[in-house]
Amino acid sequence: MKTRLRFKIIAALICLSLAGLLISQGYWLKGLYVSSKKSTWDNIEEAMRMADYMELFLRMDSLTAKKFHAEINPQFKFSRDTTTVLADSAIQYTETAQELDDYLQIIGTMERNVQIFMHQKIDTLLPVDYSRFCTLLKNGLQERGIMVPFRLQVIRQGVRDSVLYTYTDASGKEEAWKNSVRFTHAIEPGQCYYDLELQSPDWVVFRNMAGILISSFLLFVVILVAFIYLLYTILRQKTIEELKTDFTNNMTHELKTPISVAYAANDVLLNYDETTNDKQKKYLNIVREQLNHLSGLVEQILTLSVENRSTFRLQPETIQVAGLLAPLIEQFKLKSDKPVEITTEVPEHMTVTADRTHLYNMLSNLIGNAIKYSGEKACRITLKGTVSSKETTLSVTDEGIGISEANQKRVFDKFYRVPNGNLHDVKGFGLGLYYVSDMMSKHNGNVTVKSQPGKGSTFTLHFKN
Repeated sequence: MKTRLRFKIIAALICLSLAGLLISQGYWLKGLYVSSKKSTWDNIEEAMRMADYMELFLRMDSLTAKKFHAEINPQFKFSRDTTTVLADSAIQYTETAQELDDYLQIIGTMERNVQIFMHQKIDTLLPVDYSRFCTLLKNGLQERGIMVPFRLQVIRQGVRDSVLYTYTDASGKEEAWKNSVRFTHAIEPGQCYYDLELQSPDWVVFRNMAGILISSFLLFVVILVAFIYLLYTILRQKTIEELKTDFTNNMTHELKTPISVAYAANDVLLNYDETTNDKQKKYLNIVREQLNHLSGLVEQILTLSVENRSTFRLQPETIQVAGLLAPLIEQFKLKSDKPVEITTEVPEHMTVTADRTHLYNMLSNLIGNAIKYSGEKACRITLKGTVSSKETTLSVTDEGIGISEANQKRVFDKFYRVPNGNLHDVKGFGLGLYYVSDMMSKHNGNVTVKSQPGKGSTFTLHFKN
């Protein structure tokens, strides 16, 4: 996968993660807001109900202190009709109730009926103290953390509703009442009720959610900063990767010219200068070997650099394997500094569909490694080809030092070389097998290795049919 495409995928995943986080946080906070708002609204209604109760009991205390027992006791009795209605209502609810919420609803309904009945009896003896109710309501709201300006009115219902009492605990500008919320509480159903208007109580909900909102915001900011820093780091790495690629391309192209010149000069001194003695020829041969080695490394690095470009394209063709192997085998026999015995077991008419240049390079790398890592044994290499209905395979088998099982998993990694303390004379950058693995993947195939330390290795190219 190219660096540019990898960067785009990472950037897209980061953006999707941030969007998902923002959506999930928003959804969760919205649910929390709705729940908190309902709780606040319930608290306001509870404050009105409790203020009404307390005002009722304070009037009862006042009547008791004034020795109104005779008037209260006879008056404050449930009539037969009222008792019957309450009892029938309780029985009806009990028969249908199945859960705790249903029983709580029954209790609440009965409690409300009792409160209304108390108003009917006590209000005839002593009028409602609206000012006291207002004070009790204000204290009740403050105890529940609801400290917002409010307006309270007592409305008597009729053909035209009339206002019996008004109290305004307002502060700030009049525009703030545009988002007000109204609550009502019946004093006597159908006759009189409290009308409570609160100035923008939403801020109470947000105040209760302040800790969660701030922590959620800080968490999102931290994650956003981390993602931005990650993108910045990846972008920097991408730029460094591009600079490295450009440097590699320029360096390899620039090295080819002096290597060619040095190789030509060395060849002239070695083959056409009659004054060169044996000792000089010995050193010139060493120079030629090193130039060949350096030239091969430059070509390998250049090939890897080219195949990683976005413009890289394979040029597959049907290749007769035996015809490709013959000159390759001769080349290695001539340039090797030790006797090499290469046996081929490839059917004469066996073909594969591949890029000729890259197939040649892959086989060259495998044969070259087999020679380099032959150790002190005689260098014997077997090239074998098989054809089945599913795949065509080409394998290179040697009798060299082998590879341990732990290292077999990493031999195809870029720049990885098997650590061997006694093989410092084997030079390379660990690119050969990486190149083979990479090119086989581009051919929709793969390369495998089987090896035992001290008994040799077999590298197999698998081409799908």
